[in-house]
Amino acid sequence: MNDQSQTELAPSRDRILGILLRSEEPLSVQALATRLSVSRNAAHQHVSALEREGLIERDSAIRTKGRPSQGYRLSRAGSATFPRQYALIARQLLEEMSRHLGPAELRAALQRIGNSLADSLPLEDRAIATVAGLMRELGYESSAVEGPDGPEIEARNCVFHDLAMADPTICEVDLALLRSMTGRSVEHRRCMARGERSCRFAFAPREADS
Repeated sequence: MNDQSQTELAPSRDRILGILLRSEEPLSVQALATRLSVSRNAAHQHVSALEREGLIERDSAIRTKGRPSQGYRLSRAGSATFPRQYALIARQLLEEMSRHLGPAELRAALQRIGNSLADSLPLEDRAIATVAGLMRELGYESSAVEGPDGPEIEARNCVFHDLAMADPTICEVDLALLRSMTGRSVEHRRCMARGERSCRFAFAPREADS
């Protein structure tokens, strides 16, 4: 498919995502075709592309007068394509916590958040490369790199960047997350909130490794 054809398909595909977002029930290809005022074949083409991209997913079959029709719904990835003001809300939450907690209490609360986040992730092993991969799933542009004392994790973006620029205490979430996942103490060697180009995290050897 050429670039022009892809551009022509985009508005209908965006409309399908919007229709499924607002629908309380799964919708069939025919129902989507009717709402889009396009042929069933055209709607099926859009749906197939969106399903391949993981933006929609199959749901229960829909009963009709004839054969049941496959129902589709928005996937979690599809929902994430719609604008969300996470940064604004997170800043408000941090400011509210700061007003009611002292510095030590705030630091401890953020560490608990990092530990809880680590507990929610499917950690297969504690290897630095594995942890870097899980961080990528959370939205960090992270990778395992070799440092002067062993493997480190480098992140070239931070999901808390704007918050960290206003209050670096938020970095305690990252540090607690990494301590919990690796089972090692963590040194924050570089930080974008300090004006550096990336964040770098170094890890002390585990006692079993010493």
